[in-house]
Amino acid sequence: MSRAWRQLTDRERRLVEKLLSPEFPGCERLRAQLETARVSIIDADGSLEFRVSGPSTDVEQRVPTEGYYFDAEGVGPRPAVHVLLHVVDGMLHELEVYKDDGSPIETPIDILDLSQLHLE
Repeated sequence: MSRAWRQLTDRERRLVEKLLSPEFPGCERLRAQLETARVSIIDADGSLEFRVSGPSTDVEQRVPTEGYYFDAEGVGPRPAVHVLLHVVDGMLHELEVYKDDGSPIETPIDILDLSQLHLE
C-alpha cells in the first residue's frame, strides 16, 4: 500500500516545535530535521510518521520529549491524551497520540489550543 506523504500543517509544526522547546541533548539537530519533515498519517488519533533528512543525533531515550492534555472539560480525574515524539536511529520518526483509557479522542490535536498541552 502506498502512503501519502505531505508537509506538516502549520498547527502540526507548532505542536512539534512546542515538544522540542525544552533543551535536552540532541534537540537542536531534531529541530533542524523538523525543517525538512514530510509526514504521513498513521491513525485517526492524529499520529504521524516522519521522513526527515539531515544529521542524526544522539538522544538518551527513544521518546526524549512528550506532552499531554485533558480531553474533556470538568474537574477531578479524567482521561489524558498523550503526545509522544519518537526518535529512531537519531532521526525524528513518529508523533504518537493516544488516550489513557482508549476511548475516542474528543478534542483532536488538529484543533487543540496548544496552551492546553503540558510538557513532561
